[in-house]
Amino acid sequence: MTELELLTVNLRRDFAALSPSAERAWYRPLALRVLDCVLSLRRTDDRPVGPRLDAFQERFPEVESLRQLGSLLSTYKSPALFAREVLHTNDPAPAATLIALVDYLIRMALAGPGSEAAHLKAWAACARPQDYLTLRIPTLGLVGFQYLRMLLGANTTKPDLHVGRYVATVLGRPVSDVEALLLLEEAAPLVPLRLRDVTAASWTAPHPRVSGAV
Repeated sequence: MTELELLTVNLRRDFAALSPSAERAWYRPLALRVLDCVLSLRRTDDRPVGPRLDAFQERFPEVESLRQLGSLLSTYKSPALFAREVLHTNDPAPAATLIALVDYLIRMALAGPGSEAAHLKAWAACARPQDYLTLRIPTLGLVGFQYLRMLLGANTTKPDLHVGRYVATVLGRPVSDVEALLLLEEAAPLVPLRLRDVTAASWTAPHPRVSGAV
C-alpha cells in the first residue's frame, strides 16, 4: 500500500462523519476574506478578528471585491494612515501586508474574463504550500498563505503540530509541514473530505486505528 493510499484510508476512517463547517469566514465577501487573513496573522493586540471585520463591513458596505478593496487602499497616503484610521492600530505592518497581498492577487490571479471569485478559487486550488515563498511577503509565512488559500476555496488546511503529527503517525515517519500539507491535499479528494471541516480538536482526538497497519 502506498503512503497516499494509507493516508486516504485513515482519513476516511477518522473523519468521514464530519459535518460541514459553518464558519462565517468562508462565506464573507472576498475583500473581507483577504482582510481576515491579514488580521489573523501575528498581531500586536489581542482583539478578536470577527468584530473587526464586522466593523469594517459596516463602515465600508460597498467594499466587497478585491478590486474595490484595492481602490480603497489607494485612497490612503500611507499604510500607517490606513492602519490608524481603518484598522485602529499604530502598527503599520498589517496595512503594509494587506497592500502587498491585494496587489499580488490582482496582478497574478485576476487576469482574463470571469468573476473574481472564480479566478481566486482557481488560483488558490492551483497554488501549492511552498508557493508562499514566491509572494515575497515575509509577514505572511506558510500559515498565513495556507489560511488565505482556505478562505479563497482551496481544499487544504493550515500547518500546525497536530496536523503534522497526524500525518507522521499514519505514515510512521517524520514529515515536514509542506510535505504533510501536500499529502493531505492529494488524499482529501479521494476520501472525499473537506479539510477545513477538520477542527483542531479533531486532529488531536485519539484515533486508535491510526497506524501503518490497516
